[in-house]
Amino acid sequence: MVKEILLTLFYLLLFNFLILRFPKLQFKNFKPVVTPILFNLKFITGIFIWSIYTFYYKDVQNNDVHKFYNDAIVLRNVASQSPKDFIQIVSGIGSNEPRFDKYYAEMKNWKRNFDEAPFNENQTIIKLNALLMFVSLRVYFVHILFMCFISLIGWVLLTNAILKFAPAANSIFAIPIMLLPSVLFWTSGVIKEPLLVLGLGVFIYGLLYFENGNKRKNLSAVALMLAGAFIIVLIKFFVLACLIPAVIAFLVLRQNQNTATIFLKYLVINVLLLACAFNINRLIPRINLQQMLVNKQTHSVKEAEYFNAGSRIEIPGFDNNAGSILKTAPIGIWNTIARPYLWEGKNIMMLASAVENVLIMLFIILCLWLSDFKNFRQLNLLLFLLNFSLAYFALIGICTPVLGNLVRYRAPLLPILLFAFVLLIRSDAVPGKLNTLVLNK
Repeated sequence: MVKEILLTLFYLLLFNFLILRFPKLQFKNFKPVVTPILFNLKFITGIFIWSIYTFYYKDVQNNDVHKFYNDAIVLRNVASQSPKDFIQIVSGIGSNEPRFDKYYAEMKNWKRNFDEAPFNENQTIIKLNALLMFVSLRVYFVHILFMCFISLIGWVLLTNAILKFAPAANSIFAIPIMLLPSVLFWTSGVIKEPLLVLGLGVFIYGLLYFENGNKRKNLSAVALMLAGAFIIVLIKFFVLACLIPAVIAFLVLRQNQNTATIFLKYLVINVLLLACAFNINRLIPRINLQQMLVNKQTHSVKEAEYFNAGSRIEIPGFDNNAGSILKTAPIGIWNTIARPYLWEGKNIMMLASAVENVLIMLFIILCLWLSDFKNFRQLNLLLFLLNFSLAYFALIGICTPVLGNLVRYRAPLLPILLFAFVLLIRSDAVPGKLNTLVLNK
């Protein structure tokens, strides 16, 4: 117990020191103390997540908070038995040889019964935790700290990149977004979401710092985008699939400020790419997007029924054709943003999510009320953020029949949606006295 406490305190102090020492790890426009406060709040939340899934939801074999860590212990033990085997498994080089099956059999979540993505994200998080054990000495709370730090970097990059295009005073609105219960909760545990947040932050930071004519800066921007895309594809392949159309539309005619042209390019590019995606099976028969979505929804529904999920809802089914899928997309978006409703709060967590949804709606209304549409100059960025987040919300909304899972899946991209509305707010909307509390002047 003493070792666990001392090691946790050491890393807690180390991460706080790094945040305060290096301004690039801090939220721009905010006072230096704001970022470490958010980091420590995330760590407290991470402990809270561990407590809930240890003492309340006691099925440690099946909940993500424990199962990936437990499998990582098995993988870490491989390093003690055979360092060569460990390196091969982590790198993936020659790891499909039959002799490795004895290790995989001990890990309950290394292989999945359903796998439509090119990468198994379970293996990514298991490998990461196994590597962290060399410095954490298997202390779980140290893993929480690393995940909180990883996601914090993602939020810092994302926030600084987007709010660079908004009046400095609008930065104050980043605080309630970062403190949304689901965002704080689901990006602070030893699960996949912190890594996804990092990937999103790195990618969008690179994308928004890409400038025409600046070759040196653009090389760094492209490197960041590639690194971010690599992290995203290892964690959630479908997130990258939703990101690609928005990125292409954002970069095409980027300097054109004509409103009609900007709307038209997003419409045309999305229609063309969707047409390509829904017909790619004609060229590559083994890739059938429609069938992949049907399979995903079918599997999710059966899994929810098998585990008798308490927050299960009916979602509209769709057939193996583009028209049927697109018809259900608006319902998917609505379910992702607005549900659970207040009357669907059957337990404390669902009730908290329902209250959060009300706050999200009020936040969006407030942003629209404080907007200055006539002088708005960031329509391209606004549509990029909306295109990306709503495409993803549609996807998870039509494939996820459990509200608890839906709230979790949307958490990494919810700030991206809300930042789009923050861009609309006029610069004089926030009282100066409020800004002095947290913003640098």
